[in-house]
Formats: sequence, structure tokens, C-alpha cells
Amino acid sequence: MKKYAFLLVALFTLWACSDDDTTPQQEVTCSITAPAEGTIIDLATATSMTIKGEGAVNVGDIESVTLKVNGKSVSEVTKVPFSYDYTFAADQAIGDMKIELTVKGDAGKEKTATANVTLKKTESGTDPEPEPEPEPEQEVTCEITTPTSGETFDLATVTELNITGKAAVNVGSVETFILKVGGVEIAPAPALAEDGTFSHTYALTDQLTGELSIELAVKGNKTATVKIASVAVTLTRTVAPPTAETFTDERDGHVYKYVTIGTQSWMAENLAYLPVINVPKTAVPTCDEDPLYFVLNYEGTDLAAAKQTEEYNKYGVLYNWYAAMGQKSATGASADAIPSGVRGACPAGWHLPSKAEWKVLEEFVAAELPGVDGNGWYDEFDTFSWIYESGLKNVWGALAGKEGWGVTSMGDENPDLKKGPQDTYGLNLIPSGSSSRMEDLYGNWWNITTSSTSFWTTDVQSSGNGYVQYDNMSYRPTYSKFGTNPVIGYSVRCVKD
Repeated sequence: MKKYAFLLVALFTLWACSDDDTTPQQEVTCSITAPAEGTIIDLATATSMTIKGEGAVNVGDIESVTLKVNGKSVSEVTKVPFSYDYTFAADQAIGDMKIELTVKGDAGKEKTATANVTLKKTESGTDPEPEPEPEPEQEVTCEITTPTSGETFDLATVTELNITGKAAVNVGSVETFILKVGGVEIAPAPALAEDGTFSHTYALTDQLTGELSIELAVKGNKTATVKIASVAVTLTRTVAPPTAETFTDERDGHVYKYVTIGTQSWMAENLAYLPVINVPKTAVPTCDEDPLYFVLNYEGTDLAAAKQTEEYNKYGVLYNWYAAMGQKSATGASADAIPSGVRGACPAGWHLPSKAEWKVLEEFVAAELPGVDGNGWYDEFDTFSWIYESGLKNVWGALAGKEGWGVTSMGDENPDLKKGPQDTYGLNLIPSGSSSRMEDLYGNWWNITTSSTSFWTTDVQSSGNGYVQYDNMSYRPTYSKFGTNPVIGYSVRCVKD
């Protein structure tokens, strides 16, 4: 019994062991090593081609090797590896030729490799045409060579700009060529030379001062991209100071300088006509629309002594409005009249200007000045920096004389004021003080400041009489909106009839 049991265990063990002893599956490999895929063969010079192939199995043996050319078996090839010279038929057709190599193992597995060649035939006596090179991608170049960014041109001497540049493409042609000056397209566009260069003369007639932009836009015929080049130049206008001339006031022999600015001739110093001398402290309270004449800081009654003071010789006379108008109980004249039609305290041939005549002066000067930044405000929400308007005109700087003015308190808001008075036109507006009825508040009748000066105009307003004020805190003068007390003493500048 024990013997039978042992035999059963042994048989079971043998059966179990045979299941674990597995043979690997057969794998077949093959390849065509010549000719290479895509080879081009010219039948005009080649009569055959060499076909090479390889193949193998991991286990077992190779049962068969089959080589086909265009679907026809080559009987000479029966084993791998091989090298076989395939001869082309005399009437071999040109075009694609397919080569197939199949290797089959004795376990039934097989593998096929292919290679495709192209047959062509070059006609006798001709060279094969070279393959065309692909056209490169179109690239556009453009530049403005003159003028260059940052250049400054003085309109007083420069009447035109010579704009030159280049617009070119590496392949194809220029389809669009646009030149703009100051945002306005030049039409017709300048002609492009064969080398792509161009030149254009731009007239600066009636051109305003400030920044002038020049922009070139170029597009080729094979691209949607527009290439842009731009420069910015600055236009200024140097103003030659008018030559000061003189005239004599026949009333007292006083000699005055005057300058011509635009269409107007203005006294280049304050009026100093002084027929009588008044003391503000005693004269003003009892004034009954009478003309009053004051000299800054002089409180005496000696007319000759008043004319010997430094203030008289420097600042002239301070007139109440009635004295400026040259009439007791004057009723005023139009603020818009040009000329005003009021001689007032002025010499013969001259008159007291209206508000409109002061504005004519301001606008003429402003038109000749370059634009500057000003009216600053602090951006505390976005840029955290000072923001300035551009293109403002510093009329005060151009008309202010170089004596008496202090340092501006508004230099951060109006940066050009930091340059101080320039007196570009020789008008010589200086802080000349005033007399007032403020003794009870300030303890004196005089007010002299280094920041402003005021001049009477001919008009009457709702709360008094008109005046114009220049100060070193603003680029432009201030014109009164409601007027001021006519007994206050202000300066007078006369304008020629």
C-alpha cells in the first residue's frame, strides 16, 4: 500500500514540473538595408540596383525568405542575410517601385519589411533640374534716419525739415508705405528709390511750437504685419527782444521806453505822471470819487521830494481808478473795446488799455511760446506721482522783468516758473506795490509784494473796477471778475494809439 502511494506522489510531482518549463514564443525580425527608403534612381545612368536584407528568429529556424519587387518574387533570394543585384528591364517604367522582404519562421511566425524607391529617367543631353529652394519668409524693415528723436529745431531760423529713411523687404515688394508728420499723412507718399531709401522736405510754415511726431508705416505684399518706425522732435521759437524805443511826455518831460509786441506798442515801464501828491491816510477816507496819486511808501506832501524817492524812479506812480481814467467820477468804458478809447492819465498819443487789449498781448505772446507742463496734481490712487498738463504757455515768464520778483511758491505745480522771469519781450513787468484802505487791519496803507503786480483796466464791474494781475504763481495773467475798490492805488501801463 505504501508503495502505491509513493508512485502517485512521484507522478504528480513530474506533472507539476512539466507545466513550469515553458518554451519562449518565436519572434521574427527582418529589414531592407539597401536601398534606403525614398531613394531616387535615374534610369538614364543606372541599369541595376543592389538590394540587401537581413532577418532572424529568436528560437527555431527560418523556414522561408521571400523577396518581391513591385509584387514579383525574386527566386534567387532564399536566405538571409543577402545582397542581390536587381537588373532593370529595358522597358522599365519610371515612377514608384516597392520592395518587400518577408521572413517566416518554422513556428509559423513571419515579418515583412518594405522600402520604396522612385525611378526617373533624365533625357539625354540635359542636366537634371535642381530642386527649387523654398522662398524665405518675408521680412519688412523700415527706419527714419533724419531727423533723430530728441532733436530741437528753432522755428525762428528753420523753415523746413528734411525727412529721410528707408523701407525695404527681403523678398517680394513693398505694398504699403505711409509717412505721417504730426499725425497727418503725407500725400502723395514720397517715392522709394531702388535701394529703398526716400527723402521728403516738410515745410514748417505756420507750425506751432512743441513736440512734432514723425511716423513711418510699411507693409510687404506677402505679410499682414505692418512695421512702424517713429521719431519725435521739439520745435521752439527764439524770440528776439524788441528794440526799445523812447518818447517824451510833453507834460513833464519824462522820457519813457516802449516796445512793440505784435501789433501793439506798450510802455516798457510804469507810468510816472505825477501832477499832485496825495497821502493815502488822509486823502482816501475823504475821497469823493476824486483822482488820487501816490508814490509807494511816501506819506508827505512835497511833490518834488516824492519824485526824488527810489520808489518813484523804480515803480512810477500808483493811481486810484479815477486818476488812471483821468476823470473825477469816471463811469468806465467797455472791457472789450480795441482800442479802449480812454486816454486817461496817459501821455498824448497813448491810452489806458481795456481788458481786451491786455488779452491781445497775452495771446500773441502765448502763440510764440513753447508748450510746457503745469497745473500739477498728485495721483494718489494710480501712479502715485505728480501729473502735469502739457502744452501750457508761460506768459508770465516771457513778460516779467528781472527785478523785484521772488522765488515762486508754485514751482512743483508749474515747473517752468522755476526758471524765473525772462523778460523775453522787454516789457519789464515788475512788482510795483499798491496802496489800500487796510490800515485798520494791517497798520499801514502800503502793500509791496515780490509775487504779483496789478494794472488798472478801463471797465467797471459788479463790485468795483477792473484790473489785470501778473504773478509768479501762474503762467497766465488773472483778469478781475468782480472788480476792486476804485480808491486803491495800482500801476498804469499805457498802450500806443
